[in-house]
Amino acid sequence: MVFTSVAFLVFFSVIATTYWLMPFRLRWILLLASSLVFYAWATPVYTLVLAVSVLFNYMAGIWIGRTQDPSRRKYILIAGIVVNLVFLASFKYFNALSLMVREHLFPGDGPVSFLAIAVPLGISFFTFSNISYLIEVKRGTVPAERHAGIFSVYVIFFPKLIMGPIERPGHFIPQLKSPSVFSYDQAVSGIRLMLWGYFKKLVIADQLGRFVDNAYMDAGTAGGSVWFTATVLYAFQIYMDFSGYIDIARGGARVLGFDLLPNFNRPYLSKSIREFWTRWHITLSQWLRDYLFLPLAYSLSRRMKSERFLWGKTDKWIYSISITITFIACGIWHGVGWTYFAWGGLFAVYLVVGFLTEGAKRRFYKRTRLIEVGWLYNSLQVIVTFFLVWFTWIFFRSATMEQAFAIISRIFAGNRSIFHPDFISVYRFIGASGLNPVEFLLVILLIPIAGLFEKYFTEFPMEKGLSRLPAIARWGIYYMLVLLIFYFGKYDSNAFIYFQF
Repeated sequence: MVFTSVAFLVFFSVIATTYWLMPFRLRWILLLASSLVFYAWATPVYTLVLAVSVLFNYMAGIWIGRTQDPSRRKYILIAGIVVNLVFLASFKYFNALSLMVREHLFPGDGPVSFLAIAVPLGISFFTFSNISYLIEVKRGTVPAERHAGIFSVYVIFFPKLIMGPIERPGHFIPQLKSPSVFSYDQAVSGIRLMLWGYFKKLVIADQLGRFVDNAYMDAGTAGGSVWFTATVLYAFQIYMDFSGYIDIARGGARVLGFDLLPNFNRPYLSKSIREFWTRWHITLSQWLRDYLFLPLAYSLSRRMKSERFLWGKTDKWIYSISITITFIACGIWHGVGWTYFAWGGLFAVYLVVGFLTEGAKRRFYKRTRLIEVGWLYNSLQVIVTFFLVWFTWIFFRSATMEQAFAIISRIFAGNRSIFHPDFISVYRFIGASGLNPVEFLLVILLIPIAGLFEKYFTEFPMEKGLSRLPAIARWGIYYMLVLLIFYFGKYDSNAFIYFQF
């Protein structure tokens, strides 16, 4: 069931109304049943996959919780993580591996047909939720959950099930056990956040996507200006699309009395790549930090006890190795293929180079006195960081490495590169993408407006922001958002980008 469908709006309205009319002790049953219906809406057969995953991790958590011996707890945890990762890989990477085996063993039109399976929606997200639960139980930060229904709702709560945010058990499970009463202000805040999410997805992301999709399906006739524009627009498309989903998820959960973790914080205003990953897909980056990067770094530090290793300081080696493994794993988590590997690898290179050159950068800024001109210093950092991230999106969006390198070549080389801007080609490409140029310009102008709106008006509680505006201004904004959604929106048509992950 897609958030942007009419079916979901009806479904959510019925669930929210019923939820607050029910006694607290029965609400978990409604949440569990509604989450299963939500998941089974598209592919009922994969509800069994979800159930197996939930049952296994529930039992593994109980087993870890009952085991007193630290060594046995560790081995049970390792076994649980391995099973979860094998479970994830079996579905997510089966098609790519199957195709690879077929092409190598039976090249051409071999006698073996390619067997393909559909990847269960949200498998990456609920697998990571399960792993974090097992780790936290083993660490003793949360007790093993003995109520099977409560644990199941923690994993498959429908607002966060498909695309996150990736909840921590210590944050979400206590909310399921704490009696809550209906709050009008909280419900209004949730509906407002949902409305904002729909605006970002249907008005901005989907319109940008029409230009981007047409460019990336182009056979090779587009010039560098078109490719540059398409990739810049893709940077904002994927942000508006993914953060729009998260806003709808958090808003819907808020209507039901739950607080989901934030996942975005205006990432394109970051002044460094390190800061970018504290603002982009926050729950994933924190998950990778806590469960992969830090354990790797601690493990290496126990083994590399000398102050220097080869030609550098040991702490720099530890950081470089740990961050490289972490971001390559991040790329592989997103999908199979060298494009995702390159995307993750580029971020690893950025972070390693940034870490190793921190001293040199500080000296440069001091000598040039650039740091004394605050607005210029900050603006340059934001611009450089954005274009470093922009470059990675070329690989993320490309179907193959060949396409990625062809795009890069067209953008930076030849007589049709960005060094020879061709605004006429961009204008014509807008029309070729089935877009009205005036409407498209309006959507482009809405991007910075949306950024300002997010800065001042979307956080909860609303001591400052929309709730303090005069009623006529507040309702004027609501009506404008609704009108734009109805004018631009195409419901049930465009899935969210992160559905594929």
